[in-house]
Amino acid sequence: MAAASAESPKKSQKKGKKSSSDKGVDGVHPALAFYRTWSEEFKEFALYLFFVILFCAVIFMPRNADPYFMAKGIRDTFTTNEFTYNIDFDRMTTKKQALDWFEDVLIPNLLPEEDYNGNELTKLEKQFITGYNKRLGTARIRTVKVQDNSCTVPAQLQSKIQECYATISADNQDKTDYWNNHTVIKNNKVTSTILDVPYMEGADASWYSPATKLTYPGGGQVIELDNDLANVTEVWSKVKSHDFLDSSTRAVFVNVNMYNANVDLVSATKFSIEFSSAGAVFTSSQIRCLPLIRPVRVLLGDGATSNASLTFTLELVFFGMVLMYILNEFRIIKIHGYVYLKNIWNQLEAINLFLFLVVMILRALSLGYIGNVYDSFAIDDTYLDLDWVVYFAKLVENVNAFNAVLTFLKLFKFVRENRRMSQLIDTVELASIDMGSIMVIILVIATGYGIAFHIAFGHAVTEYRDFAESLFTLFLATLGDFDMDELRSYNQVLGAFLFVTFIVIMFFVVISMFLAIVDSAYESVREQLLEDGGDADEMDPLTRDVLRIITAPTIIGNKIFVLFVGEKEDKGPSEEELEKRRKEEAKKLAEEEKKKMMSPEMMERQAKLKVEHDFKSLYDEAMGRIDKLKASQDSLQKTLNLISDNITIVDQGGEGEGGGEGEQTMGDTIVQEGGE
Repeated sequence: MAAASAESPKKSQKKGKKSSSDKGVDGVHPALAFYRTWSEEFKEFALYLFFVILFCAVIFMPRNADPYFMAKGIRDTFTTNEFTYNIDFDRMTTKKQALDWFEDVLIPNLLPEEDYNGNELTKLEKQFITGYNKRLGTARIRTVKVQDNSCTVPAQLQSKIQECYATISADNQDKTDYWNNHTVIKNNKVTSTILDVPYMEGADASWYSPATKLTYPGGGQVIELDNDLANVTEVWSKVKSHDFLDSSTRAVFVNVNMYNANVDLVSATKFSIEFSSAGAVFTSSQIRCLPLIRPVRVLLGDGATSNASLTFTLELVFFGMVLMYILNEFRIIKIHGYVYLKNIWNQLEAINLFLFLVVMILRALSLGYIGNVYDSFAIDDTYLDLDWVVYFAKLVENVNAFNAVLTFLKLFKFVRENRRMSQLIDTVELASIDMGSIMVIILVIATGYGIAFHIAFGHAVTEYRDFAESLFTLFLATLGDFDMDELRSYNQVLGAFLFVTFIVIMFFVVISMFLAIVDSAYESVREQLLEDGGDADEMDPLTRDVLRIITAPTIIGNKIFVLFVGEKEDKGPSEEELEKRRKEEAKKLAEEEKKKMMSPEMMERQAKLKVEHDFKSLYDEAMGRIDKLKASQDSLQKTLNLISDNITIVDQGGEGEGGGEGEQTMGDTIVQEGGE
């Protein structure tokens, strides 16, 4: 028992030593103590900076120039390839040219028979467009037609005009199957062919035309081109002979899906040819090359690259951080209530997180849809519908583009801790009221001139064909992008008058007022900054901790150098002296920065104040010296008065005892006084 009791204190002492070494000073673990040395502002900033870096990694890692190069190759093959002299897809103007493009460009490149040397291709090689892009499934041609007599003809012309086809809309679309029996009499022989094209509802997603500003429904008469060139050629000859692209046709869409294994990209391509009711022809192409199947290959272990796997992993981590931020926002709102959302920065963060949540949902839907159609990539005799998955992918990119702006704007929330870094936000806040009134003035003027230009030139100039385009063109005019000669060619007087007055009012007056407001607000912010930033040594916690991070490599390097080389006998300046020097240098830098930030008026005022200060100092110094001189004069006067009194006393004593002794006594007295 005694031995046990004797050992117990030793064991407890050893345990106590172990625990104290683990916990460090005051019972706190060194890691926790180091964590507590950083400010809360810096911790929040560091976490958000990691979030931003992760967002950039997720955005940029799967991106390079390959989608552009693939789209350029497809565009050069189908749209810039001339089928008639100086006529390609983008410059066609008639239905005949559209039919020639189908026959001479589209079909031969979709279903190649020979390579560039004239050698016949194998069955597998015929499925590749330009030798690089594997065709996925079949191509699809869809037409959108309007019903006959969908518009009325004036009574005076009804005998001359038998048919009338209006502009396409959801109400007047022709939703019937196209059927036509075409009879040809040649060499006394009657040949009859039938073209039957079924109508398919929802064959494609609805499409908005940027040229005509019309929305075309997703249904239409559909022709699917199989993988046999002879069959496709026969079908197309029927299309031409049966006048399939008649006056009721308002648009023709060609959908082709391709996959390039070299860069692991899927292309969903749509060629659009619009035949407007007014007779014009508009062409456009949408070539979207996207890494649609990379996440699916990662999940299935289907030979995904390391870059794709890392990108998918980082994306999961990023969405995990988004969920963490969302839960934290709910926690803060639960504590503080909806008052928390009255702050503009908190509103910005809430919108940003909501959009990231939308991106997560869209990504999940996109992955689910791709997983369903992934096995269909190997099927060649049916059309592979990728419209919705491409739509989701482009929507994710559009939302992320807006999110990128919000994500980086939020960084100003942290840099506002440093007054010198918050000048932009402070300037906008100070000028917001006046800027709002100026924006109303700009809106009124731009609306008036937008309507005027649309009325005067909308019928002739493309840039003013509608009100929205007119406003956009006027905005470009304020930036110097305009065509004055084109306006004057259609109306020499009104074109010059409207344009010159708009530039004078908008650019030289209103925008100058706008810039003056911003400049005045910025000057006020700078003056306030100079007044409030007197002590250069004062530093906000975030900036202090950032400087700790920046100077950490130098400090660590010095310690490593001392560890291996040793300290010199002459240790140089002490830490206190170094700190003092740093403060002096910081103060000098702050003063130099103040001088750089000063306007000429402020510099002149500072110079006057400095002259006044120097003159006052000189005056005070001179007055001090004068006071000292007066004090010296008073002291000298007192000494002279004392000497004069002593001389008088000696003279009076000498008259009684004799002149010689009196003189000697006077001399002794003078010497004595002088000695005193």
